Amino acid sequence: MSIQRVTKPDEADSLTTIGNALCAALGNLRVQSVSLHDIEGEILWLSEGVMGPDEHSLVLEATNALTLASHRHYVFQNMGDGRSAAFLPARTPTGELVGLVTIISESKWLDSGMASRLVTPQTTAAMRRLAIFRKPASTESTLAPLPGAPPPGPAPTGRSAEAPAAKQTGATKQPAAATQDKLHSSALRLVATGAHAKPAAATAEPDYPTRPAPTTKRRAAPATPFAVGSGKFRFEHTDFQLHVQQLLKLRSGGGTRRYEVLARPLGSSNTPESISVTVKRAIGTSELDRLVIAELLAWIEAHPSIIDENPSSFSCNLSMSSIADPKFLAFVASQLNNRDVPPGTVGFELSEHACVEQQRDVEMFIAACEKLGCYVVIDDFTLDSRVVPWLASPAMRFVKIDSRITTSAMTERLQQALVIAMSQMSKVLGISCVAKRIDTPAARQWLSAVGVDYAQGFVLEEPKPLSELA
Repeated sequence: MSIQRVTKPDEADSLTTIGNALCAALGNLRVQSVSLHDIEGEILWLSEGVMGPDEHSLVLEATNALTLASHRHYVFQNMGDGRSAAFLPARTPTGELVGLVTIISESKWLDSGMASRLVTPQTTAAMRRLAIFRKPASTESTLAPLPGAPPPGPAPTGRSAEAPAAKQTGATKQPAAATQDKLHSSALRLVATGAHAKPAAATAEPDYPTRPAPTTKRRAAPATPFAVGSGKFRFEHTDFQLHVQQLLKLRSGGGTRRYEVLARPLGSSNTPESISVTVKRAIGTSELDRLVIAELLAWIEAHPSIIDENPSSFSCNLSMSSIADPKFLAFVASQLNNRDVPPGTVGFELSEHACVEQQRDVEMFIAACEKLGCYVVIDDFTLDSRVVPWLASPAMRFVKIDSRITTSAMTERLQQALVIAMSQMSKVLGISCVAKRIDTPAARQWLSAVGVDYAQGFVLEEPKPLSELA
């Protein structure tokens, strides 16, 4: 399958002019294709031919790397088939990535040294033109104000005014589902606002008209004075430490290191069983998930080289209570702003079981992640038809195949077919596919041959303290 060139009629002339200017700026480099993309990886202009799913996946990887490391002027990738690709960013004056160009050539003509020499005044000028062309219109005037903030103009009307009125007059209680939808809508508005401006009170969690603010804190101050950003915290009289497990890349392409974040009691062993017990026992509350996120972002801010020099991303497992909590992503948005960490650095792993059991909550959650800029991972994926539609979301980055499938794929033909189907589907959608609990070289070789992107297993890579990454 190939992805055909897409150019809107009213944009054709401008994009063609920019594309031709880039081709001219490349001089004598023997390129196979030059293409312009938006930040979702969609093709805006293509010099010739078509772009397949493998190339599209590389564009998404480069977009992520250029978003995480805003100082980078290019990304180079050896495609592993005798070709190489260079990606140049189009940024606004504030450093926001709004597009990029992909340059593909034979590896003998395009190496890492040549890629660095592609950043010239001519190509930079062309990318600046693309940034001006792609810069979205300002939406600050249309963003909803933070809850509790004074209105900027006339009193609001419609649904936004109903909740305060009901609070004053003691109106009839809303049905539970309607109240939950209103809370989710408020959270979505806050996420959209939080992505552009810091809240007035940096450490305060925003209140919502339909739910009174808590008057007492749910947890006591930690007895052990862990430093913020140390990767350690206290929860319910237990000291925790953040660990990470890196995903092993099976195929060439993509420079971002991927980690899964695990919260484990201090002093626990490295065995899979202990981690499983920890997750099942302690991660069942939204409060613990918040502590994990807050400590992770504080640690990333304290170690900027982690994303500046070697672009990395971190995915956190979420409990079903966090998915259902309409305030959870609003909390994440305020943390991202306070810590000045790119949203694309952080993702959330949702189990397929949770997606099936909490379809309304998951739909709201993924929509909020799209607005916030964080990515989503579907864990324990079995190709359930009720979950498949969400894979088309721009926020989706991975599917992790259920370990019951991957561990038996070497001996059972049906499981082999499922792995191949998931791998090919993810390529068409431009997302990555991860095989879990892979512990043998033979399994790694077979998975690589059928196109799976990553493998995860305790024999391949044991979890280690987050602090060791520094």
